[in-house]
Order: sequence, then structure tokens, then C-alpha cells
Amino acid sequence: MKNKLFFLLILVTSFLTAKQKAIWIPIWEITTPGKIDSVLQKIHNEKIDRILFQVRYRGDTAYFPNKFNNFFYNPENPYHALRDTLFDPLAYAIKISRKLDIEVHAWFPTFVITGHDLNKLSSQNLYFTKPEWITTDIEGEKMDYQSFEGAFLDPGIGEVQNYVKNIILDIVSNYDVDGIHLDYIRYPDAHFGYNILARNQYLLETAKPDPQNWQNWKEKQITSFVCNLKKNIKSISPMLTLSAAVISDPNKALQRYSQNWLDWLQQNMIDEVYLMEYTTSTSQMKARMELITNFEQNEKIFVGLKSWSTELIYPAKKINEKIEIVSQSNFAGYALFSYTGIRKADYWLELDLK
Repeated sequence: MKNKLFFLLILVTSFLTAKQKAIWIPIWEITTPGKIDSVLQKIHNEKIDRILFQVRYRGDTAYFPNKFNNFFYNPENPYHALRDTLFDPLAYAIKISRKLDIEVHAWFPTFVITGHDLNKLSSQNLYFTKPEWITTDIEGEKMDYQSFEGAFLDPGIGEVQNYVKNIILDIVSNYDVDGIHLDYIRYPDAHFGYNILARNQYLLETAKPDPQNWQNWKEKQITSFVCNLKKNIKSISPMLTLSAAVISDPNKALQRYSQNWLDWLQQNMIDEVYLMEYTTSTSQMKARMELITNFEQNEKIFVGLKSWSTELIYPAKKINEKIEIVSQSNFAGYALFSYTGIRKADYWLELDLK
């Protein structure tokens, strides 16, 4: 009897401390059925629970817009590397993932609309068709598409918010995804957001314009978008999970990027967040995690871990150290960024995915 109780205790303890495992799958990894088969089989073999499956790169699609209904306007064109016009990567990934018991969360870059090479964009990309929607700096200079991660739409423009919301709701209403995962759900940096359309809206809504009110207004644009999106998503698919990749330092996220993810969690505006904890330093990562260890919403937080090495100076053992820290924490789990990084650095054999 004692032995049975002991093993039951071990089983319950293991269940309570088990961490969910996720991984980001970039869009260039899923352009053919063969590629998706290979990716998902590897994910299954490694016992990873969920994939963050990139369905949009920069204003384009890895799925069929308005596949079964056109309730939500979605004019975006296929990702440039998709050669087979009859192939639907998202539908295929969902089909295969269901057989392997893997969750599929649609990874959606939100406000960034270009990469650094405009030749890879459709002529119908918003950068070309709606140049007045691109964010600007305080001097009114349009954001350079070769800076940061590419040019951003301005979140302070109501038409921008409605457009992006409709794209996401089109996916939700037409695909049996387990979640929507927002990326770039923020301003590109503190000195952007000064698009004239956004500034005019701010002046209409603000009785006393000043720097602090401006900062508060920018934060409100991101927060209200997340809040309204969740309400719309839940009205279509109540069980679907809304998550976001966020700047791991909450103060930096708020002050520099107008991304108040702590408030999103506390006010139940979002279901989960993924901290972009991409430092190579284990000690820095541990210190940052300790800053929010006592946060009451930690069961809704995944820790996103750097899993690439562009110069081969970041060994897999450093990733394992970070996984161990998460495994001993009260966070929901961890996510590896990204499948491409692990593949190129040949990390799979050395990773200890607890």
C-alpha cells in the first residue's frame, strides 16, 4: 500500500510540474506537403505539444483567404515562395497535427507589413496600396522598410486596426486552429507612431495633449486592439486560445513599445503570453525570470528561448540550462525559437526537452 501511495505521489507531482513545450515554425519551412510532414514528424518525435505555425510573413498568406465564407474581408495574397496555388499549408498542417495530437496555433505577425526586400512582396501589399497607413517618426518621415524588422502599419489608425482584425477573424472563422498567436503586437520603437492620421485621432480624443497623455494613448491603441480582438474571437470560437509574443522585460515593453502585457493578463484580455527571452546568457535569463516569479498569472506565461546560433558560439547546452530553469519554475512552459534555428545549428540530438 505504501509503495502504491508513493508512486501515486510521484505521478501527481510529475503531472503538476510538467511543462508544456511549444516551437515556432517559420513560414519558409511549410511551403510543401513534404516539408510539413518532415517538420511535424520531428515535432512529434520530440514530444512537443504545440506548434506556432506562421500563417503570414508580411501581409501575405499561408492559407486560403475566405476559404469557406467571406464574413471578414481578406484581400491578402499568397506568400511568395508558395508555388502550388492549390496547396493550403494551414489546412494540411491541421490535418496532420490532429493525427499526431499536436496543437496548431496560427502565428500572425500583426503590424509589421514588409521585410527588407520589397521584391518579395505582392504588388497588392499594403505598403504599396495604403502608403498613408505606414507609421512615421515625429518629423513625419515614413518608416524605412530596411530598418528594424521592416515597415510597420501605424496601430493608431482605426482603419489599420479594423483591417488587421478582419484578417485574423477570417482565419478563426474558416480554420479549426487551437489558437491565434500575435507577433509584433506593438509599435516598432518609442519614436514611431506619429502618422498624421493617428495624431489627428489623438487630438480628437485628448482634451489636454502632453507627452504622458500621448504615451498613454499609444498604449491604449495596442491594448484596446488586443481586448476587442479577444472578444470577437471568443464570439466565434469560445475555446480558442489568444496569445502573443511579448518583450520579456515588462517595463521596457510598456515604455518603449507601448505593450502592456502585464495588464493584458491581469485584466483577462489575453489567454497567454510568450516572453521573447532571447539572451544567450543563462544568468541574465534567470535574473529576468526572477523579476516576475511571483506574478499571479505565471501559469499563463511561456518563456520563449533562443534556439539558434548564427555564429555557432551558442551551444545546445546553454539552451538546456534555460529549459532546466523553466522546468523548476511556476511558468506554463517554454517555446523554442525556432525550428529553423535548431535545424541549421543541428541541435536536435543535444537538446534535453523536459
